[in-house]
Amino acid sequence: MLQGWKRYVRKEELLFNLNEHVKRNVLQLDKKFYLQGIGIPQGSVISSLLCSLYYGDLERNVIYPFIEKTQESVFQVVSGSHHFGESSRGDTIISSPGYIIDLENPLGGYPSILLRFIDDLIFISTSKKQATNFFYRLRKGFPSYNCYMNEEKFCVNFDIGHKSGLSSNRVYVGEDGISFLRWSGLLINCSTAEVQGDYTRYWNNHLSSTLTVCWQGKPGHHLKSRLRAFMRPKCHPIFFDSNINSAAVVRLNIYQAFLLCAMKFHCYVSNLSYICKLHASFYLKIIERSLRYMHMLIKRRMQSVNVGSKFQPVLRLEDGEVEWLGLNAYVKVLKRKQSRHKELLLMLRSKLLAHRITESPSDELKYAIDGSHSSLFWKIKY
Repeated sequence: MLQGWKRYVRKEELLFNLNEHVKRNVLQLDKKFYLQGIGIPQGSVISSLLCSLYYGDLERNVIYPFIEKTQESVFQVVSGSHHFGESSRGDTIISSPGYIIDLENPLGGYPSILLRFIDDLIFISTSKKQATNFFYRLRKGFPSYNCYMNEEKFCVNFDIGHKSGLSSNRVYVGEDGISFLRWSGLLINCSTAEVQGDYTRYWNNHLSSTLTVCWQGKPGHHLKSRLRAFMRPKCHPIFFDSNINSAAVVRLNIYQAFLLCAMKFHCYVSNLSYICKLHASFYLKIIERSLRYMHMLIKRRMQSVNVGSKFQPVLRLEDGEVEWLGLNAYVKVLKRKQSRHKELLLMLRSKLLAHRITESPSDELKYAIDGSHSSLFWKIKY
């Protein structure tokens, strides 16, 4: 029985439908129709599943046996993308929303781990030699699977350039000197393996291009729902889990989520001003509600992860910290646009000064709002 379908499907029918889906996909370009001859339909509801099955077979039969032969024991990281042909079969387990890990070879007892999100791999090892060997194995490719490394997207956090003839261009270094590896929307700290959001993808276009502004009905109500929508993608448990990140980085992740939200708030209000202008006190009320919503959402997301007690995420936040970080983020962002938000800024600063944490913030909170750790945000056009 297929989960969610509430009915049984015979094997012959399932195979027929898969064959039709993979080998009978028709594309229309202009006024001509084409039968897709290579690969699986992009955007299909089962394409990512077929891709995972294909990768699972490759991992089980080729990649993991290779890793087991090269095990040793310094922290090194390799990341890369691959191109694929037809699909096959294999086993992978989703360990938390959006992340795939092979449970036959988890962290326990091994000095390395391989993670994959669709067709992006990341390999973490305590051995530079093992990481180097893995990189060269990926570069060699897997002809029997029609799979090859995309040499424009690979990334390593150690020096192999003099040997490989390739230069890695996906390592990001902030003003604080910390180096990160970009992987699937995340920044992986090359020294600690802590995880932050990758906001560099917003550099290429003005942030307002990512928004849809509703000018009909009740503009204030729509703004309230949009603020909540801005925060949902940035509330993945991986950012707030104390098993993964230090207390300082957990708070930094919250602060950075609010920085982006505040930037989007400004863009939304600026576009909305063409048809109406709401009072600053109304904006303040919406912002305060969004800060409380963020705290509730973080707790809810952390509690929703059910991957077994061994991997249960841990959330350690003090009362008022999320609100304090949010107020700091809004003040930081809007003071760069203070000609438009002068009255709102006064109200936000007043709230921040009156907050009980402001008198004696912890070292972790000071770290979070230190501008050097969020320097990438000021390259975003808003």
